[in-house]
Amino acid sequence: MKNIVLIGMPGCGKTSVGRIIAAISGMAFADSNRIVEEETGLSIPEIFEQEGEDAFRIQEARALEELGKKSGLVIATGGGAVTREENYASLKRNGIIVFIERDISLLAREGRPLSSGSMEHMYEQRLPQYRRFADLTVINSISAEITAQHILESARPLT
Repeated sequence: MKNIVLIGMPGCGKTSVGRIIAAISGMAFADSNRIVEEETGLSIPEIFEQEGEDAFRIQEARALEELGKKSGLVIATGGGAVTREENYASLKRNGIIVFIERDISLLAREGRPLSSGSMEHMYEQRLPQYRRFADLTVINSISAEITAQHILESARPLT
């Protein structure tokens, strides 16, 4: 069974939606940010503060490479996973990549190191990458539950 890989802006609902998909489908859930935190012993904001974004992106790429070798997972990626080209191969290896699109005004920002600046600028920079990585795009505008159901219905023919 292929993985369902969730990409999108920080705060778009990847983790919330991913947990719901996992609960409904019986698939295991994995959050690449949590894996990086467990492996480093630091929170994402601490990694950014102490070691910088590049160090975080290296750790994130390692986590995504390992997750991509597995199957039957729902994987929530970090919002910037698309900024490193090598992550595409890791995520696509055994996965259906779903871009969760959400209006910028609805994005959660608390505890997200790169979300304190201009979200519009970040969105403009990343949107082409999200679209290029994605096999499927789903808008998260109503609820995480409805978004999860929509992803399951849309991804089923692809898995």
